[in-house]
Amino acid sequence: MENEAQFRNADGVIADDYRIRFISEHLWQTLRAKEDGANCHGYMLWAFTDNVSPMNAFKNRYGLIEIDLQNDRARRPKASARWFRQLRDSRELTADIDDEWR
Repeated sequence: MENEAQFRNADGVIADDYRIRFISEHLWQTLRAKEDGANCHGYMLWAFTDNVSPMNAFKNRYGLIEIDLQNDRARRPKASARWFRQLRDSRELTADIDDEWR
């Protein structure tokens, strides 16, 4: 997502619901595949903290933790980091899945 700062809420947290939806859909499909016999032992996120890519002119961010390049590289959890921690602690995935083939 380009310019994630546009999703910063009143508390200063990036409300990255699109990332939560993306991860939950992938986890759901991973769990389905495992139930169907796939040899899968885990799920790894692309990046825990923001990383930027020169492939898109350093515009997109990918992590659960924001790195503020304009403020001494301060780290702040995004909403997705809090969601992922809750998922880890509860070990219960609740997701609204669009399972339509496209």
